[in-house]
Amino acid sequence: MSLKRLFTLLVLCLAMALPGLALAQTARPFAVLPFKVSSAKFQYLSKGAQAPVSNRLTWLGYFEPVGADKIARAGNKIPSGPVEAQSMMASLGVEYLVIGALDFSDDDKQVNVQLKIYDPKGQTWAKSSQVPLEGLLPALERLSNDARTEVFKRPGDDAKTAERKAAKADAAAQMPVPKNADFVVGDTGEAPMGPAGGPVMNPQFRYEGGAETPGRWQSQSLRFASVGMVVGDFVGDKKNRVIIAESNTLHAYEFFQNTLKPIGEYKLGMRIKLLRVSLLDLDRDGKEEIIASGLDDPEGNAEPRTFILSFANGKFTDFMPPQKMYLSVVRTPPTYRPTLLGQIKGNHGPFDEYGVNEMFYQNGSLQVVRRLNLPTTANLFNFAYLPDGNGFKIVVLNEYNYMKVFSSDLEAQFSQEEGYNSSNNYIIVDERLPGMDTGTRDTGVEEFYYVPIRMIPVSFEANGKYEMLANKDISVAAQIFKKFRKFSQGEVHSLFWDGVGMSLAWKTRRIKGTVVDIGLGDLKNNGQQQLLVCVNSYTGAIGGSSEKTVVVTYDLNIAK
Repeated sequence: MSLKRLFTLLVLCLAMALPGLALAQTARPFAVLPFKVSSAKFQYLSKGAQAPVSNRLTWLGYFEPVGADKIARAGNKIPSGPVEAQSMMASLGVEYLVIGALDFSDDDKQVNVQLKIYDPKGQTWAKSSQVPLEGLLPALERLSNDARTEVFKRPGDDAKTAERKAAKADAAAQMPVPKNADFVVGDTGEAPMGPAGGPVMNPQFRYEGGAETPGRWQSQSLRFASVGMVVGDFVGDKKNRVIIAESNTLHAYEFFQNTLKPIGEYKLGMRIKLLRVSLLDLDRDGKEEIIASGLDDPEGNAEPRTFILSFANGKFTDFMPPQKMYLSVVRTPPTYRPTLLGQIKGNHGPFDEYGVNEMFYQNGSLQVVRRLNLPTTANLFNFAYLPDGNGFKIVVLNEYNYMKVFSSDLEAQFSQEEGYNSSNNYIIVDERLPGMDTGTRDTGVEEFYYVPIRMIPVSFEANGKYEMLANKDISVAAQIFKKFRKFSQGEVHSLFWDGVGMSLAWKTRRIKGTVVDIGLGDLKNNGQQQLLVCVNSYTGAIGGSSEKTVVVTYDLNIAK
Protein backbone atom coordinates (compact mmCIF):
# COMPACT_ATOMS: atom_id res chain seq x y z
CA MET A 1 0.00 0.00 0.00
CA SER A 2 1.37 3.43 -0.91
CA LEU A 3 2.07 6.04 1.74
CA LYS A 4 -0.59 8.31 0.25
CA ARG A 5 -3.30 5.64 0.48
CA LEU A 6 -2.27 4.74 4.03
CA PHE A 7 -2.48 8.39 5.08
CA THR A 8 -5.92 8.71 3.48
CA LEU A 9 -7.16 5.60 5.31
CA LEU A 10 -5.92 6.91 8.67
CA VAL A 11 -7.68 10.23 8.10
CA LEU A 12 -10.94 8.44 7.31
CA CYS A 13 -10.68 6.26 10.43
CA LEU A 14 -9.98 9.32 12.55
CA ALA A 15 -12.97 11.12 11.06
CA MET A 16 -15.23 8.19 11.88
CA ALA A 17 -13.94 7.97 15.46
CA LEU A 18 -14.24 11.67 16.31
CA PRO A 19 -18.07 11.79 16.63
CA GLY A 20 -17.96 8.92 19.10
CA LEU A 21 -15.22 10.62 21.10
CA ALA A 22 -17.12 13.88 21.07
CA LEU A 23 -20.27 12.10 22.19
CA ALA A 24 -18.49 10.45 25.08
CA GLN A 25 -16.93 13.74 26.13
CA THR A 26 -20.23 15.65 26.12
CA ALA A 27 -22.17 13.14 28.24
CA ARG A 28 -22.80 14.59 31.70
CA PRO A 29 -23.02 12.01 34.51
CA PHE A 30 -25.77 11.88 37.12
CA ALA A 31 -26.66 9.54 39.96
CA VAL A 32 -30.08 8.53 41.27
CA LEU A 33 -29.83 7.38 44.88
CA PRO A 34 -32.17 4.72 46.31
CA PHE A 35 -35.43 6.33 47.46
CA LYS A 36 -36.22 6.92 51.11
CA VAL A 37 -39.41 4.95 51.91
CA SER A 38 -41.46 5.64 55.04
CA SER A 39 -43.42 2.38 55.05
CA ALA A 40 -41.78 -0.83 56.27
CA LYS A 41 -44.16 -2.76 54.02
CA PHE A 42 -42.83 -1.12 50.85
CA GLN A 43 -39.08 -0.96 51.51
CA TYR A 44 -38.47 -2.85 48.26
CA LEU A 45 -39.61 0.29 46.43
CA SER A 46 -36.41 2.03 47.53
CA LYS A 47 -34.63 0.55 44.51
CA GLY A 48 -37.83 -0.16 42.62
CA ALA A 49 -38.51 3.58 42.25
CA GLN A 50 -34.87 4.35 41.55
CA ALA A 51 -34.77 2.43 38.24
CA PRO A 52 -37.65 4.11 36.32
CA VAL A 53 -36.43 7.58 37.31
CA SER A 54 -32.91 6.80 36.11
CA ASN A 55 -34.25 5.39 32.83
CA ARG A 56 -36.45 8.44 32.20
CA LEU A 57 -33.61 10.89 32.84
CA THR A 58 -31.10 9.06 30.64
CA TRP A 59 -30.31 10.58 27.24
CA LEU A 60 -27.34 8.84 25.69
CA GLY A 61 -24.57 11.23 24.77
CA TYR A 62 -25.98 14.05 26.90
CA PHE A 63 -26.99 12.80 30.35
CA GLU A 64 -26.01 9.31 31.46
CA PRO A 65 -26.24 7.56 34.86
CA VAL A 66 -23.16 6.28 36.63
CA GLY A 67 -22.82 2.60 37.43
CA ALA A 68 -24.39 0.90 40.41
CA ASP A 69 -20.96 0.32 41.94
CA LYS A 70 -20.40 4.07 42.29
CA ILE A 71 -23.85 4.63 43.80
CA ALA A 72 -23.13 1.88 46.31
CA ARG A 73 -20.31 4.04 47.70
CA ALA A 74 -22.89 6.41 49.14
CA GLY A 75 -24.40 3.59 51.17
CA ASN A 76 -27.76 4.62 52.59
CA LYS A 77 -26.71 8.21 53.18
CA ILE A 78 -29.05 10.93 51.92
CA PRO A 79 -27.70 14.51 51.79
CA SER A 80 -29.50 16.91 54.11
CA GLY A 81 -28.79 19.97 51.96
CA PRO A 82 -26.79 21.46 49.07
CA VAL A 83 -23.46 21.41 50.97
CA GLU A 84 -23.60 17.68 51.69
CA ALA A 85 -24.92 17.10 48.18
CA GLN A 86 -21.93 18.86 46.59
CA SER A 87 -19.55 16.77 48.67
CA MET A 88 -21.30 13.55 47.67
CA MET A 89 -21.37 14.61 44.00
CA ALA A 90 -17.61 15.10 44.11
CA SER A 91 -17.02 11.68 45.65
CA LEU A 92 -19.29 9.98 43.12
CA GLY A 93 -17.91 11.93 40.18
CA VAL A 94 -21.27 13.23 38.98
CA GLU A 95 -22.64 16.63 38.00
CA TYR A 96 -26.22 15.97 39.14
CA LEU A 97 -27.46 14.15 42.22
CA VAL A 98 -31.06 12.90 42.25
CA ILE A 99 -32.75 11.89 45.49
CA GLY A 100 -36.33 10.85 46.13
CA ALA A 101 -38.71 9.92 48.90
CA LEU A 102 -41.97 7.96 49.14
CA ASP A 103 -44.01 9.09 52.13
CA PHE A 104 -46.98 6.74 52.71
CA SER A 105 -50.17 7.67 54.55
CA ASP A 106 -53.79 6.55 55.01
CA ASP A 107 -52.81 2.96 55.86
CA ASP A 108 -50.41 2.90 52.91
CA LYS A 109 -53.18 3.73 50.43
CA GLN A 110 -51.75 7.16 49.59
CA VAL A 111 -48.18 8.12 48.80
CA ASN A 112 -46.46 11.49 48.51
CA VAL A 113 -43.81 11.15 45.79
CA GLN A 114 -40.91 13.61 46.18
CA LEU A 115 -38.09 14.18 43.72
CA LYS A 116 -35.12 16.51 44.29
CA ILE A 117 -32.12 17.28 42.07
CA TYR A 118 -28.89 19.07 43.03
CA ASP A 119 -26.97 20.61 40.11
CA PRO A 120 -23.26 21.62 39.80
CA LYS A 121 -24.10 25.29 40.42
CA GLY A 122 -25.40 24.54 43.90
CA GLN A 123 -29.03 25.02 42.89
CA THR A 124 -31.84 22.67 43.94
CA TRP A 125 -34.89 21.58 41.95
CA ALA A 126 -37.74 19.86 43.77
CA LYS A 127 -41.25 18.67 42.98
CA SER A 128 -43.75 16.35 44.63
CA SER A 129 -47.06 14.66 43.86
CA GLN A 130 -49.66 13.13 46.20
CA VAL A 131 -51.27 10.09 44.54
CA PRO A 132 -53.03 6.82 45.43
CA LEU A 133 -50.77 3.77 45.56
CA GLU A 134 -51.91 2.68 42.08
CA GLY A 135 -50.68 6.00 40.68
CA LEU A 136 -47.10 5.67 41.94
CA LEU A 137 -45.46 4.71 38.64
CA PRO A 138 -47.28 7.37 36.56
CA ALA A 139 -46.28 9.97 39.17
CA LEU A 140 -42.62 8.94 38.97
CA GLU A 141 -42.77 9.21 35.19
CA ARG A 142 -44.39 12.67 35.30
CA LEU A 143 -41.86 14.05 37.77
CA SER A 144 -38.97 12.56 35.79
CA ASN A 145 -40.29 14.13 32.59
CA ASP A 146 -40.54 17.50 34.35
CA ALA A 147 -36.96 17.17 35.58
CA ARG A 148 -35.71 16.22 32.14
CA THR A 149 -37.24 19.37 30.67
CA GLU A 150 -36.67 21.86 33.50
CA VAL A 151 -33.28 20.74 34.86
CA PHE A 152 -31.49 18.89 32.09
CA LYS A 153 -33.09 21.15 29.47
CA ARG A 154 -32.88 18.41 26.92
CA PRO A 155 -32.05 20.10 23.59
CA GLY A 156 -35.02 20.30 21.27
CA ASP A 157 -37.67 19.44 23.89
CA ASP A 158 -39.25 22.89 23.97
CA ALA A 159 -39.08 23.29 20.20
CA LYS A 160 -40.61 19.88 19.62
CA THR A 161 -43.42 20.61 22.05
CA ALA A 162 -44.23 23.90 20.33
CA GLU A 163 -44.07 22.24 16.91
CA ARG A 164 -46.43 19.48 18.00
CA LYS A 165 -48.95 21.95 19.43
CA ALA A 166 -48.87 24.07 16.27
CA ALA A 167 -49.28 21.03 14.02
CA LYS A 168 -52.13 19.75 16.16
CA ALA A 169 -53.93 23.10 15.97
CA ASP A 170 -53.53 23.26 12.16
CA ALA A 171 -54.79 19.72 11.69
CA ALA A 172 -57.69 20.24 14.10
CA ALA A 173 -58.92 23.21 12.07
CA GLN A 174 -59.25 21.00 8.98
CA MET A 175 -60.59 17.77 10.49
CA PRO A 176 -64.23 16.81 10.86
CA VAL A 177 -65.41 16.19 14.41
CA PRO A 178 -64.39 14.42 16.54
CA LYS A 179 -60.69 15.25 16.30
CA ASN A 180 -58.14 12.94 17.87
CA ALA A 181 -54.73 11.77 16.70
CA ASP A 182 -55.66 8.29 17.89
CA PHE A 183 -58.61 8.05 15.48
CA VAL A 184 -58.34 6.94 11.87
CA VAL A 185 -60.97 7.79 9.28
CA GLY A 186 -62.97 5.28 7.27
CA ASP A 187 -62.03 1.80 6.16
CA THR A 188 -58.78 3.02 4.58
CA GLY A 189 -57.38 4.05 7.95
CA GLU A 190 -56.39 7.54 6.80
CA ALA A 191 -54.48 9.38 9.49
CA PRO A 192 -55.36 13.09 9.80
CA MET A 193 -52.34 13.67 12.06
CA GLY A 194 -49.39 11.74 13.35
CA PRO A 195 -49.40 9.82 16.62
CA ALA A 196 -47.50 12.57 18.41
CA GLY A 197 -49.76 15.33 17.09
CA GLY A 198 -47.44 16.29 14.23
CA PRO A 199 -47.93 16.07 10.48
CA VAL A 200 -47.97 12.75 8.64
CA MET A 201 -45.65 11.79 5.81
CA ASN A 202 -48.60 10.44 3.85
CA PRO A 203 -52.31 10.52 4.84
CA GLN A 204 -52.67 6.88 3.76
CA PHE A 205 -50.06 5.74 6.28
CA ARG A 206 -51.68 4.19 9.31
CA TYR A 207 -49.96 5.37 12.48
CA GLU A 208 -50.41 3.06 15.44
CA GLY A 209 -49.86 5.80 17.99
CA GLY A 210 -47.76 5.75 21.13
CA ALA A 211 -47.82 6.28 24.86
CA GLU A 212 -47.53 10.06 24.50
CA THR A 213 -50.16 10.54 21.79
CA PRO A 214 -51.98 13.84 22.48
CA GLY A 215 -55.62 13.38 23.37
CA ARG A 216 -55.18 9.88 24.75
CA TRP A 217 -54.93 9.05 28.45
CA GLN A 218 -54.55 5.69 30.15
CA SER A 219 -55.11 4.98 33.82
CA GLN A 220 -52.91 2.95 36.09
CA SER A 221 -53.53 -0.81 36.21
CA LEU A 222 -56.27 -1.80 38.65
CA ARG A 223 -55.72 -5.17 40.28
CA PHE A 224 -58.92 -6.89 39.20
CA ALA A 225 -60.69 -7.94 36.01
CA SER A 226 -63.73 -5.79 35.22
CA VAL A 227 -67.08 -6.55 33.58
CA GLY A 228 -68.41 -3.02 33.07
CA MET A 229 -67.99 0.72 33.57
CA VAL A 230 -70.15 3.82 33.72
CA VAL A 231 -69.35 7.54 34.15
CA GLY A 232 -71.56 10.23 35.64
CA ASP A 233 -72.44 12.43 38.62
CA PHE A 234 -73.45 9.94 41.31
CA VAL A 235 -72.23 12.24 44.12
CA GLY A 236 -74.41 15.22 43.21
CA ASP A 237 -71.69 17.90 43.10
CA LYS A 238 -71.78 18.47 39.30
CA LYS A 239 -68.55 16.47 38.88
CA ASN A 240 -68.22 13.19 37.05
CA ARG A 241 -66.71 10.06 38.50
CA VAL A 242 -66.51 6.47 37.31
CA ILE A 243 -67.94 3.21 38.59
CA ILE A 244 -66.02 0.11 37.51
CA ALA A 245 -67.74 -3.22 38.08
CA GLU A 246 -65.84 -6.32 39.07
CA SER A 247 -67.68 -9.66 38.96
CA ASN A 248 -69.42 -9.04 42.30
CA THR A 249 -67.93 -5.75 43.51
CA LEU A 250 -68.44 -2.10 42.61
CA HIS A 251 -65.42 0.25 42.67
CA ALA A 252 -65.80 4.05 42.62
CA TYR A 253 -63.00 6.30 41.36
CA GLU A 254 -62.40 9.94 40.57
CA PHE A 255 -59.88 11.51 38.18
CA PHE A 256 -57.17 13.03 40.38
CA GLN A 257 -53.67 14.18 39.35
CA ASN A 258 -53.80 12.14 36.15
CA THR A 259 -54.73 8.90 37.91
CA LEU A 260 -57.88 7.16 39.11
CA LYS A 261 -58.21 7.73 42.84
CA PRO A 262 -60.33 5.13 44.68
CA ILE A 263 -63.17 6.69 46.67
CA GLY A 264 -65.34 3.71 47.56
CA GLU A 265 -65.98 -0.01 47.22
CA TYR A 266 -69.07 -2.17 47.66
CA LYS A 267 -69.15 -5.98 47.73
CA LEU A 268 -72.45 -7.46 46.59
CA GLY A 269 -71.81 -11.01 47.79
CA MET A 270 -70.16 -14.12 46.44
CA ARG A 271 -73.42 -15.40 44.91
CA ILE A 272 -73.76 -12.33 42.67
CA LYS A 273 -72.47 -12.02 39.11
CA LEU A 274 -72.81 -8.57 37.52
CA LEU A 275 -73.83 -8.12 33.88
CA ARG A 276 -74.34 -4.37 33.40
CA VAL A 277 -73.91 -1.19 35.47
CA SER A 278 -75.82 2.01 34.66
CA LEU A 279 -76.59 5.44 36.14
CA LEU A 280 -79.91 7.32 36.28
CA ASP A 281 -81.37 10.00 38.55
CA LEU A 282 -84.49 8.12 39.63
CA ASP A 283 -85.78 10.58 42.25
CA ARG A 284 -84.84 13.78 40.34
CA ASP A 285 -82.63 15.14 43.13
CA GLY A 286 -79.67 15.94 40.88
CA LYS A 287 -77.69 12.86 41.93
CA GLU A 288 -77.65 9.74 39.80
CA GLU A 289 -78.39 6.37 41.35
CA ILE A 290 -76.19 3.36 40.58
CA ILE A 291 -78.03 0.49 38.89
CA ALA A 292 -76.04 -2.76 39.03
CA SER A 293 -77.84 -5.60 37.27
CA GLY A 294 -76.77 -9.21 37.41
CA LEU A 295 -77.52 -12.72 38.56
CA ASP A 296 -78.03 -14.37 41.93
CA ASP A 297 -76.66 -17.93 41.98
CA PRO A 298 -75.22 -17.64 38.43
CA GLU A 299 -74.10 -21.30 38.26
CA GLY A 300 -77.46 -22.60 39.50
CA ASN A 301 -80.95 -21.18 39.01
CA ALA A 302 -79.48 -17.86 37.81
CA GLU A 303 -82.20 -15.54 39.11
CA PRO A 304 -82.03 -11.90 37.96
CA ARG A 305 -81.07 -9.43 40.68
CA THR A 306 -80.54 -5.68 40.36
CA PHE A 307 -79.06 -3.51 43.10
CA ILE A 308 -80.03 0.18 43.10
CA LEU A 309 -77.60 2.16 45.23
CA SER A 310 -76.76 5.69 46.32
CA PHE A 311 -73.26 6.99 46.99
CA ALA A 312 -72.32 9.59 49.61
CA ASN A 313 -69.30 10.27 51.83
CA GLY A 314 -67.33 7.43 50.29
CA LYS A 315 -70.01 4.82 50.98
CA PHE A 316 -72.58 2.91 48.94
CA THR A 317 -76.05 2.56 50.48
CA ASP A 318 -79.26 0.89 49.31
CA PHE A 319 -81.52 3.34 47.49
CA MET A 320 -84.23 0.67 47.44
CA PRO A 321 -84.35 -3.10 48.01
CA PRO A 322 -82.78 -5.37 45.36
CA GLN A 323 -85.13 -5.98 42.43
CA LYS A 324 -85.85 -9.46 41.05
CA MET A 325 -85.47 -8.38 37.44
CA TYR A 326 -82.85 -7.15 34.99
CA LEU A 327 -82.60 -3.36 34.73
CA SER A 328 -80.63 -1.14 32.37
CA VAL A 329 -80.68 2.40 30.97
CA VAL A 330 -81.24 3.07 27.25
CA ARG A 331 -81.98 6.26 25.29
CA THR A 332 -85.48 5.78 23.85
CA PRO A 333 -87.50 7.71 21.24
CA PRO A 334 -88.95 10.22 20.78
CA THR A 335 -86.88 12.33 23.24
CA TYR A 336 -83.86 9.96 23.40
CA ARG A 337 -83.38 10.74 27.05
CA PRO A 338 -81.91 8.02 29.28
CA THR A 339 -84.78 5.74 30.28
CA LEU A 340 -84.97 2.91 32.79
CA LEU A 341 -85.88 -0.41 31.16
CA GLY A 342 -86.57 -3.76 32.76
CA GLN A 343 -87.11 -7.41 31.88
CA ILE A 344 -87.92 -10.40 34.06
CA LYS A 345 -86.68 -13.96 33.72
CA GLY A 346 -88.42 -16.16 31.16
CA ASN A 347 -89.95 -19.58 31.66
CA HIS A 348 -87.50 -21.24 29.27
CA GLY A 349 -84.56 -18.88 29.31
CA PRO A 350 -82.96 -15.88 31.00
CA PHE A 351 -85.30 -13.31 29.40
CA ASP A 352 -89.10 -13.16 29.45
CA GLU A 353 -90.58 -13.78 26.00
CA TYR A 354 -93.07 -10.96 26.62
CA GLY A 355 -90.24 -8.49 26.05
CA VAL A 356 -88.71 -5.32 27.49
CA ASN A 357 -90.67 -2.78 29.54
CA GLU A 358 -90.14 0.89 30.25
CA MET A 359 -90.02 1.41 34.01
CA PHE A 360 -90.73 4.40 36.26
CA TYR A 361 -89.71 5.02 39.87
CA GLN A 362 -92.54 6.26 42.09
CA ASN A 363 -93.18 6.17 45.83
CA GLY A 364 -90.27 3.88 46.55
CA SER A 365 -91.07 1.24 43.94
CA LEU A 366 -90.74 0.60 40.21
CA GLN A 367 -93.82 0.66 37.98
CA VAL A 368 -94.23 -0.64 34.42
CA VAL A 369 -95.04 2.17 31.99
CA ARG A 370 -95.29 0.36 28.64
CA ARG A 371 -93.92 -2.52 26.64
CA LEU A 372 -91.40 -1.60 23.95
CA ASN A 373 -92.05 -2.69 20.37
CA LEU A 374 -88.85 -4.59 19.58
CA PRO A 375 -87.73 -7.43 17.29
CA THR A 376 -88.14 -10.89 18.79
CA THR A 377 -84.36 -11.29 18.92
CA ALA A 378 -83.97 -8.26 21.20
CA ASN A 379 -83.53 -8.40 24.94
CA LEU A 380 -82.71 -5.80 27.57
CA PHE A 381 -78.96 -5.88 26.94
CA ASN A 382 -78.48 -6.33 23.18
CA PHE A 383 -80.21 -3.42 21.42
CA ALA A 384 -80.05 0.36 20.96
CA TYR A 385 -82.06 2.99 19.10
CA LEU A 386 -80.28 4.91 16.34
CA PRO A 387 -82.06 8.20 15.44
CA ASP A 388 -82.49 8.59 11.67
CA GLY A 389 -84.07 11.85 10.51
CA ASN A 390 -87.64 11.95 11.84
CA GLY A 391 -87.56 8.24 12.63
CA PHE A 392 -85.17 5.71 14.06
CA LYS A 393 -83.53 2.35 13.50
CA ILE A 394 -83.33 -0.46 16.01
CA VAL A 395 -79.86 -2.02 16.09
CA VAL A 396 -79.70 -5.51 17.59
CA LEU A 397 -76.73 -7.79 18.27
CA ASN A 398 -77.68 -11.44 17.77
CA GLU A 399 -76.22 -14.39 19.65
CA TYR A 400 -73.08 -14.32 17.48
CA ASN A 401 -72.81 -10.55 18.06
CA TYR A 402 -73.57 -9.83 14.42
CA MET A 403 -75.24 -6.46 13.96
CA LYS A 404 -78.79 -6.41 12.56
CA VAL A 405 -80.77 -3.27 11.73
CA PHE A 406 -84.57 -2.97 11.81
CA SER A 407 -86.87 -0.10 10.88
CA SER A 408 -89.22 1.42 13.45
CA ASP A 409 -91.98 -0.95 12.23
CA LEU A 410 -89.62 -3.93 12.77
CA GLU A 411 -88.77 -4.56 9.13
CA ALA A 412 -85.34 -6.19 8.82
CA GLN A 413 -83.14 -3.91 6.69
CA PHE A 414 -79.54 -4.97 7.16
CA SER A 415 -77.45 -7.82 8.55
CA GLN A 416 -73.70 -8.20 8.74
CA GLU A 417 -71.40 -11.06 9.68
CA GLU A 418 -68.81 -9.20 11.71
CA GLY A 419 -68.63 -9.46 15.46
CA TYR A 420 -69.20 -6.38 17.62
CA ASN A 421 -69.35 -5.85 21.39
CA SER A 422 -68.62 -9.45 22.37
CA SER A 423 -68.02 -10.16 26.02
CA ASN A 424 -67.09 -13.15 28.15
CA ASN A 425 -69.96 -12.38 30.53
CA TYR A 426 -72.51 -15.14 30.18
CA ILE A 427 -75.79 -16.52 31.47
CA ILE A 428 -76.14 -20.31 31.59
CA VAL A 429 -78.99 -21.55 29.40
CA ASP A 430 -80.42 -25.05 29.59
CA GLU A 431 -82.00 -25.15 26.14
CA ARG A 432 -82.36 -23.20 22.95
CA LEU A 433 -83.83 -19.80 23.77
CA PRO A 434 -87.21 -18.73 22.47
CA GLY A 435 -86.85 -15.18 21.18
CA MET A 436 -83.21 -15.60 20.18
CA ASP A 437 -82.04 -15.74 16.57
CA THR A 438 -83.92 -18.47 14.68
CA GLY A 439 -81.29 -18.91 11.97
CA THR A 440 -79.23 -22.04 11.34
CA ARG A 441 -76.96 -22.96 14.23
CA ASP A 442 -74.10 -25.35 14.73
CA THR A 443 -76.06 -27.05 17.49
CA GLY A 444 -79.65 -27.04 18.66
CA VAL A 445 -78.70 -26.70 22.32
CA GLU A 446 -77.21 -23.51 23.77
CA GLU A 447 -75.06 -23.74 26.88
CA PHE A 448 -74.46 -20.02 27.39
CA TYR A 449 -75.92 -16.70 26.36
CA TYR A 450 -73.18 -14.07 26.25
CA VAL A 451 -74.33 -10.59 27.25
CA PRO A 452 -72.86 -8.01 24.82
CA ILE A 453 -71.39 -4.73 26.01
CA ARG A 454 -73.48 -1.62 25.41
CA MET A 455 -73.79 0.26 22.12
CA ILE A 456 -73.85 4.07 22.28
CA PRO A 457 -75.78 6.28 19.81
CA VAL A 458 -74.29 9.78 19.57
CA SER A 459 -74.26 12.90 17.41
CA PHE A 460 -71.02 14.89 17.52
CA GLU A 461 -72.54 18.12 16.22
CA ALA A 462 -75.81 19.94 16.83
CA ASN A 463 -78.60 18.52 14.65
CA GLY A 464 -76.01 16.28 13.01
CA LYS A 465 -76.31 12.71 11.84
CA TYR A 466 -76.27 10.09 14.56
CA GLU A 467 -73.58 7.44 14.75
CA MET A 468 -73.38 4.21 16.72
CA LEU A 469 -70.28 3.53 18.81
CA ALA A 470 -69.40 -0.14 19.17
CA ASN A 471 -66.30 -2.22 19.81
CA LYS A 472 -65.04 -4.30 16.89
CA ASP A 473 -63.96 -7.78 17.92
CA ILE A 474 -60.48 -8.46 16.56
CA SER A 475 -59.20 -12.02 16.67
CA VAL A 476 -58.02 -14.62 14.18
CA ALA A 477 -59.59 -17.35 16.33
CA ALA A 478 -62.93 -15.52 16.28
CA GLN A 479 -63.01 -15.82 12.50
CA ILE A 480 -62.94 -19.62 12.88
CA PHE A 481 -64.85 -20.17 16.13
CA LYS A 482 -68.07 -18.18 16.23
CA LYS A 483 -68.32 -18.42 20.02
CA PHE A 484 -64.74 -17.33 20.74
CA ARG A 485 -64.81 -14.69 23.50
CA LYS A 486 -61.21 -13.84 24.41
CA PHE A 487 -59.82 -10.93 22.41
CA SER A 488 -56.28 -9.64 22.54
CA GLN A 489 -57.23 -6.41 20.74
CA GLY A 490 -60.17 -4.19 19.94
CA GLU A 491 -61.15 -1.05 18.04
CA VAL A 492 -63.99 1.31 18.82
CA HIS A 493 -65.88 1.94 15.57
CA SER A 494 -68.24 4.81 14.83
CA LEU A 495 -70.87 3.44 12.42
CA PHE A 496 -73.62 5.36 10.60
CA TRP A 497 -76.68 4.34 8.57
CA ASP A 498 -76.01 5.18 4.91
CA GLY A 499 -79.44 4.16 3.63
CA VAL A 500 -78.30 0.64 2.79
CA GLY A 501 -76.27 -0.56 5.75
CA MET A 502 -73.97 0.44 8.58
CA SER A 503 -70.82 2.15 7.28
CA LEU A 504 -67.65 3.10 9.11
CA ALA A 505 -67.15 6.82 9.82
CA TRP A 506 -64.00 6.51 11.94
CA LYS A 507 -62.33 4.19 14.39
CA THR A 508 -59.73 4.26 17.12
CA ARG A 509 -56.35 2.72 16.61
CA ARG A 510 -55.87 -0.79 17.96
CA ILE A 511 -56.51 -1.11 21.68
CA LYS A 512 -54.38 -3.78 23.35
CA GLY A 513 -56.46 -6.03 25.60
CA THR A 514 -60.07 -7.15 25.89
CA VAL A 515 -62.55 -4.27 25.72
CA VAL A 516 -65.29 -4.83 28.33
CA ASP A 517 -67.23 -1.56 28.10
CA ILE A 518 -67.32 1.84 26.41
CA GLY A 519 -68.84 5.16 27.41
CA LEU A 520 -69.02 8.89 26.79
CA GLY A 521 -68.51 11.48 29.49
CA ASP A 522 -66.35 14.22 30.95
CA LEU A 523 -64.30 12.08 33.35
CA LYS A 524 -61.59 14.76 33.64
CA ASN A 525 -64.19 17.47 34.44
CA ASN A 526 -62.53 19.89 32.02
CA GLY A 527 -65.65 20.74 30.03
CA GLN A 528 -64.88 18.37 27.14
CA GLN A 529 -66.37 15.00 26.32
CA GLN A 530 -64.15 11.93 26.21
CA LEU A 531 -64.65 8.52 24.71
CA LEU A 532 -63.94 6.06 27.52
CA VAL A 533 -62.89 2.46 27.04
CA CYS A 534 -62.62 -0.07 29.87
CA VAL A 535 -60.04 -2.74 29.03
CA ASN A 536 -58.91 -5.97 30.68
CA SER A 537 -55.32 -6.99 30.05
CA TYR A 538 -55.09 -10.01 27.76
CA THR A 539 -53.39 -12.96 29.45
CA GLY A 540 -54.02 -15.61 26.81
CA ALA A 541 -56.98 -17.60 25.58
CA ILE A 542 -57.30 -19.52 28.86
CA GLY A 543 -55.82 -16.91 31.19
CA GLY A 544 -57.82 -14.88 33.66
CA SER A 545 -56.42 -15.05 37.17
CA SER A 546 -53.91 -12.28 36.52
CA GLU A 547 -56.10 -9.97 34.44
CA LYS A 548 -56.01 -6.29 35.33
CA THR A 549 -58.17 -3.33 34.34
CA VAL A 550 -57.20 -0.04 32.73
CA VAL A 551 -59.39 2.82 31.55
CA VAL A 552 -58.40 4.58 28.33
CA THR A 553 -59.88 7.95 27.34
CA TYR A 554 -59.80 9.80 24.03
CA ASP A 555 -60.47 13.54 23.91
CA LEU A 556 -63.17 14.17 21.32
CA ASN A 557 -62.50 17.90 20.82
CA ILE A 558 -66.06 18.52 19.66
CA ALA A 559 -66.38 22.02 21.09
CA LYS A 560 -67.32 24.49 18.36
